[in-house]
Amino acid sequence: MNTSFHEGRTIGLLLTFIGGAMDSYTYIQYNAFASAQTGNIVLAIIQSFDGEWLSVGKKVLSTLFFFLGILLTKFLINYFQKKEKHFWRLFVLYYEAVIFFLVSLPSINAHPALVTIMIAFTAAIQWLAFDKIDGRAYTNLFTTGNLKGVATNLYDYWVTREKAEFDRFIHFLTVVLAFIAGAIVQVFFHHLFNMFSILLVSVLFLIIAITQSVQLWHFYRQNPFIVKK
Repeated sequence: MNTSFHEGRTIGLLLTFIGGAMDSYTYIQYNAFASAQTGNIVLAIIQSFDGEWLSVGKKVLSTLFFFLGILLTKFLINYFQKKEKHFWRLFVLYYEAVIFFLVSLPSINAHPALVTIMIAFTAAIQWLAFDKIDGRAYTNLFTTGNLKGVATNLYDYWVTREKAEFDRFIHFLTVVLAFIAGAIVQVFFHHLFNMFSILLVSVLFLIIAITQSVQLWHFYRQNPFIVKK
């Protein structure tokens, strides 16, 4: 197991699946996006002209705490790089599992502004902490950049017929499909379980975290002389 466990394809696609699910859930439940701040800003401007100040406030809070989440994650990345701590992202996964479990609780779910803040802040951490698959950049929260990657690399492969271009095309295509799948599945679950459908996200985070923890434990058990970082 190397120190770039967080760049694994399975983890990246699962996080992108979760990204689609998060946006579906927050828009259906609260008429706001968890991570698509472009959409939130545009909707906030439109709704402010209509005097829908409660909805505007949720979107402003989402954007603000998304921004704060980015600042915190940049600090964490720099701090742990200096300390040569490689596996701090495991704690991010457990943290996200807990946050989305809390969001499913009726006592918290009844407060849209609080939920919006919690999810936006958490989504920003996920976005920065997990930004590559096998060394290739991608976005696990929204799909515009990934869709651009599908189109540009498809064109480049069509022109050059180089395998590298085709591999990049497949890389972005699978990411886009994972996001779409997450959005679709979350809509289906929401129709079945309403606000409790967000537990799907919590369970997926927990599965990823436990799986990576077990792999890490086996790694250090087989390599006892390696200093744990």
